[in-house]
Order: sequence, then structure tokens, then C-alpha cells
Amino acid sequence: MRAHLPSFLAGTLVATLLVALPTAALVSAAADPNPNTFDGTSPSLTMGPVEFVVGASLDAAKPPDECASWSWNMAIPLRMRWSGADATSGLAGYDVWGVGPRWDGTLKLVEGSSGTTYGYAGSNYTGDCGEGAITANEFWVVSKDNRGNTATTNRVGQHVDVWQENGVDVSGGPALAVTRTGTWATANCTCFNNGKTTYSTSKGASLSYKVTSDRPGQTVGVVVEKNSNRGTVNISVDGGTATAVSTYSSSPKHRVIIWQKALSVGTHTIKLTNAGTSGRSRVDVDAIMLTAGPVTTAPPEPSQSDLLRSGG
Repeated sequence: MRAHLPSFLAGTLVATLLVALPTAALVSAAADPNPNTFDGTSPSLTMGPVEFVVGASLDAAKPPDECASWSWNMAIPLRMRWSGADATSGLAGYDVWGVGPRWDGTLKLVEGSSGTTYGYAGSNYTGDCGEGAITANEFWVVSKDNRGNTATTNRVGQHVDVWQENGVDVSGGPALAVTRTGTWATANCTCFNNGKTTYSTSKGASLSYKVTSDRPGQTVGVVVEKNSNRGTVNISVDGGTATAVSTYSSSPKHRVIIWQKALSVGTHTIKLTNAGTSGRSRVDVDAIMLTAGPVTTAPPEPSQSDLLRSGG
């Protein structure tokens, strides 16, 4: 029997998965003397770490309701990025594939594109209200050269860990260790993720989060509130040179992803420090996020029916 989903889950993901690809020129090659000859040599194809879409906002996770102990984000803006080349015949294009219960099998989502990015929605949903597979789709890319050779990337998924400003995992996972210096306070608003954010107006006040990456290709991201009275926050990793990130906006912008970094395997310290901007000394921290990294097993081979159904 199909479980009833709460109203905020229904239909959320479908509207956000298919995102237009940007235009990009394919890698060209010198004139191929044998353009119709299959030579068995795959083009090069490399998938980068899944990225957050910096500048975009995630949906607001609501407090728990009658069907669940936790709350979830169902529309976290993610993007996969790849690069490819073929020195002999040049690339003919890229196909983007997806597999999972929502796709009802293996489907070609984009065919013959020259673009090298694909946007989709991430989530920390754990299936508390049933239909846990609603955010279990996976995606990958196949490149083709002009002789018919192909190469395939690893799969990437939709799961993202989301921690509140106090280090609590809103979906019930392990909390992050958090170290505070200076004065911080809590603000409440339904516009914040899970209803709360923490803020400081003191120059030099800092929050340090211990984030563990257990596989290659995981990306950490920072979410804040932006407004006309918000200043600059300095963000560093493991004591390295800090990046100054402005959280100013002429009008309020909620749950904005302002910074990200791909991590090596291990435990890292992400430190956020109030720069004390003159006249705009307040900085907020709303959430810390971490992608899951790629799936190392090979994608499934599409069947003939999959190709026909997807127009391939």
C-alpha cells in the first residue's frame, strides 16, 4: 500500500530535477581521415565532485509534524559537472542518464548535449513518512565521439547531510562538534532553515565545525541569511587562508548557499569568523551541508526498452 506523504513532500522533487544545460563548445579535433570507423578507443571523460549552486537558496525545512520525528530539506540546489575530450575524431555530445524509482527504470534525461553541467535537487529525506525512494535517484553521464566510442562517469546521488547552526543533524544523524568564540545569539523565523539561525555582531566571533568526509568527492557548503544589515564572514578550512564572503543583500534572502569546497577524505575544521564590517556587523549562520560523494559501482546498462522510452 502506498504511504501517504505529507503535503510539503508531494510534487516537490519533480519540478526541480530537470534543469536546462548551459551552452558550451565541444572539444574539437583535427579532420578525421576515418570518421565512420569504430576504433574501440574511448574518449576521455571526468566527473568532478557534486557542487552546491552558490547563490541559490534551499527550501525551508519545517519543524517535525505528526508523521515524523525529524524535518527535511527536499530541494537543495545541486549540480554535477564534467569534462571530456577526444583527440582523434572529436566529441559528438554528452547524454545524461538517471535511474531510480521516480524514473521507473533507467532513462536518458538529456541527449547529445554540448553542455558540461546538469542541475538537480538534493535532499536529506530519510523515508520517515514512507516512500523513502523519493530522493534515491542517481545520475551519470555518457560521452560519445564521432566514431561511436563512448565513456561513462560514476553515478552521483541526491543525498545531502544537513546540520543546523548548532551542529544538530536535522534528519537524526550524528551531530557536528562545534566550537564558539565570542558572543552569538539565536534568532527565530519561519524563513530560516528549521526555524532558527545563530548570529553575531562582534568582530572576531567565530564558529568552528568538525566535518568528516569519508569518501573522495564530497563537498561542504555553508548556508546563511542575507540582508542589508549583514556583513562579511571569513571562512577557512583547517586553518588555511580564509575566504571573505559578503552576506549583504539589498533585500532579505533566506537560506542562501554562500560558499562551498570539495574536501579530501578525513576530518576537517570549517571556521566562520565575523569580519566586523563597518555599519553592517551582523553575520548569520543557518546550516552546514555535505554531499554524499559518487557511487563507485558502475551504472546499470540501459535496456532497449529504456532507450526507446527515452527517445534514444
